[in-house]
Amino acid sequence: MFNKITALYVEDEDTIKQTVFSVFSKLFKEFILAENGLDGLEKFKEKEADIQIIITDINMPKMNGLDMSREIRKIDKDIPIIITTAHNDKEFLHKAIEVGITKFVTKPMDMKNLLETIKNSLSSVFLKNQLEEQKEAYEQERLINAKFMATGQLAAGITHEINTPLTYIKANFEMMEYDLEDLEDSPIKENMMRSYKKINDGINRISNIVSSMREMSQQEKLEKVEANIYDTIVTSATLAYNKIKHVSPVYINGKVFNLDMKKEEFEFKTNVELQRIEQVWIIIINNAMDELMKLDKPYEERVLDIKISKNEENKITVIFKDNGGGFKDDIQEHLFEPFKGTKMSSGMGVGLSIAKRIIDDHKATIEAYNEDNGAVFKIVLG
Repeated sequence: MFNKITALYVEDEDTIKQTVFSVFSKLFKEFILAENGLDGLEKFKEKEADIQIIITDINMPKMNGLDMSREIRKIDKDIPIIITTAHNDKEFLHKAIEVGITKFVTKPMDMKNLLETIKNSLSSVFLKNQLEEQKEAYEQERLINAKFMATGQLAAGITHEINTPLTYIKANFEMMEYDLEDLEDSPIKENMMRSYKKINDGINRISNIVSSMREMSQQEKLEKVEANIYDTIVTSATLAYNKIKHVSPVYINGKVFNLDMKKEEFEFKTNVELQRIEQVWIIIINNAMDELMKLDKPYEERVLDIKISKNEENKITVIFKDNGGGFKDDIQEHLFEPFKGTKMSSGMGVGLSIAKRIIDDHKATIEAYNEDNGAVFKIVLG
């Protein structure tokens, strides 16, 4: 609570001053000490912009606490000032009210009581800090939405222009595979098949980027249907198979994924926007494959483990866990923010932010963390 607060403590008795400092310096962002009223006034002027509350004794040499407070009030009318005193006569109270003292704490001081008094005195400061944080978060969200809107408009046009020739290229390229397979076995055929696979991977990457751009430009939500989440995971892994088969085994509920896997083997049904939820799985699978690809390990030592479960409240949890080294500290905090990705293979740096938006639209949750030298994505639906 106090870790963002800077306080000025003015006290001439060293024993009391050091006792209070030893307790409060651990709680506050900064706990500044002054040995008398004149010293306190000078330190307030030096760090006026930082200090948010003042705690001061009354009887001190050079300048007493009330005179110091009177001078500070000429500079700042609103800063909370707490007086620690043994006085309780009417004349003192009248002067303190005239100066604008916020609270009183009687000596000998009870630390718990002093801390509670500080807390009460800072209520307006806490509220101000909270409003500032909310304003900053709102501005950040507004900036992100503005970027999405601008990029979405651009994406809509680019997607329209790219999609037609891309469909034509994919169709003709698939026909070319049949022609290549009909050729007699030879070194030339082997070279051509290897080149074909590399080009096909590139076409699929472009197709994934176009799909992401289409999601960014999509304005309307899709209709929700009842779907088996296990089925959607298998479907998504099938769509990512060209990458999976070169990078890492994928386990789904303990079984190694293959193209013949039965989609009805497990049943975890809930209502989702089918195409969009499958896009989330594809984004996360591709993200894992991109990281696993960087490992200097053989295929069988790389792992992506996907587990689906359902609790008593019918909430479905999907966990993706790889052994690709995990997230770096400097990007984990911004993992779901658009345009801040560091992986060149991700294309536009918006994949995970799109996944987060789809999950949010489903009133579901997604979190990412490191575990056992790998990255974990945990999604809870329902």
